[in-house]
Amino acid sequence: MKPRSRNMLLIAICILAVLLLSACGTATPEANTVAPATAAPETAVPATAAPEVVATAAPSALPAVLKMPAQIAGGKPVTISIVGRPPDSQASLLAAWQASVARFEKLYPNVAINGTDYAYTPDTFPAMVAANQVPTLFQAYVTDPDKMISQGVAADLTSFYQAQGLDKVYNSNVLSLVSRGGKYYAIPMDMYIQGLGYNMKMLTDAGYSAPPKTWDELATMAQKLTNRDAGVSGFAMITGEPHQAGWHTTVMAYNFGLNSVDIVTGAKGSYKQGWGSSASVLSTLQYINDLRWKYDVLPRAGLVWDTNNTAFVNNQSAMTLIAGDVFTWIRQTYPDADMSQLGYAPLPAGPGGKSVSLMGGNIAFVSAKATPEQIEAAAYFRLWYQLDPNEIVTRFELSKSDKTQVVGAPEMPLFTGDYQTQTAALEKQYATLPVDNYKLFKDAFATGASTVMAEPLIAGQDYYAALGNVVSDIVTKQGVDIPAALAAAAQTFQTNILDKMQ
Repeated sequence: MKPRSRNMLLIAICILAVLLLSACGTATPEANTVAPATAAPETAVPATAAPEVVATAAPSALPAVLKMPAQIAGGKPVTISIVGRPPDSQASLLAAWQASVARFEKLYPNVAINGTDYAYTPDTFPAMVAANQVPTLFQAYVTDPDKMISQGVAADLTSFYQAQGLDKVYNSNVLSLVSRGGKYYAIPMDMYIQGLGYNMKMLTDAGYSAPPKTWDELATMAQKLTNRDAGVSGFAMITGEPHQAGWHTTVMAYNFGLNSVDIVTGAKGSYKQGWGSSASVLSTLQYINDLRWKYDVLPRAGLVWDTNNTAFVNNQSAMTLIAGDVFTWIRQTYPDADMSQLGYAPLPAGPGGKSVSLMGGNIAFVSAKATPEQIEAAAYFRLWYQLDPNEIVTRFELSKSDKTQVVGAPEMPLFTGDYQTQTAALEKQYATLPVDNYKLFKDAFATGASTVMAEPLIAGQDYYAALGNVVSDIVTKQGVDIPAALAAAAQTFQTNILDKMQ
């Protein structure tokens, strides 16, 4: 649709402009990247009209942009359930999270918070909706707002945005991902941009002074870097799970000419898939086929999100397709790992000479089944956790003694204007990652040498799964008829998904 195409162009322009302001990434994202379920309810009005109290600014001089109410739910007891609780196996992160919850409950003694370590996936969430077990505060991918809104799962949070002036705090391109029809249904959490992770030492030892600038060059370099006897693959990407495999393949296809607005076209009730015979998608699949069967540079076993990351940090892949927040995950999961040789560069340019990356991330929703009091408590907890200056500095200070509190990953900035500038300066001050290793990536976006494109927003996860199934066949079965397999997958997606979207 024309409006979507124009919005995507504006998103890309806004992102490039704001990247100029960002010196480094955010601190310790609460969820990993990989890529739910509901007629929109009436606007949720905060349950209390009590006077507002401005949060005290932290010593960092980070401005207080959030005005917390003097009371939540009028002081009446209210209990909410929230996602984001780290598992017991991550003791340091769990302790920090519990301390944050305790501080909020001290501010509002009438609010009780129950945490869950449920991690969202498109396959498991529908069962939670059907069983009426959706947490009060939950998260999903930026591909899923339409599904959440249309199925009545997401509460309308517009009143909180208006009361707090959040449209002046968050980047407009980020806000466009959580709003529909002039209303806001989610709160941005973290946003990523895909890039090329590379082992600096491996490349140097092989005689390379820089990562590849084109996909053809990547294939050639990956051949030289592959060492089966040592268990090293020259290049790694996700091929072992359909949603994730389709996600990574789409990232590559953007560089081969695919436009996100062409994946699904038309209006609701008459959506049409546009990728089943796409020359860009076919070229991408042929390239993946060559990586596996011609150049033999991919891991022999299909990797998923975490195993792809693990192979990278364990020196089992010389180059890998990852998002910038993976560096946070690596530090949290392998706190003693040597990250000094892990670099990050923009994606290689495709046949048209353009380097294009995929933008995605996680957003927080409040359940539409919650009471007005619960909606207020959940929305303000999420906003307080992310925007309160004291909370931000407390987490940053923890990074000095706790390796799992990570600052400095190369991510897309969430905010705008002076607030983003000051936030970036504070992050740089507390950075715990080797941010100089990400200079190629940052410079590429700051200069416009690389651009971004949003994830497909119409049935995005279903599209990923359909395409990912084709990828799985290609890397496990030599000689797959790629055009026929792609056409069949696209037709099934059209029949089973798009034709049923009313």
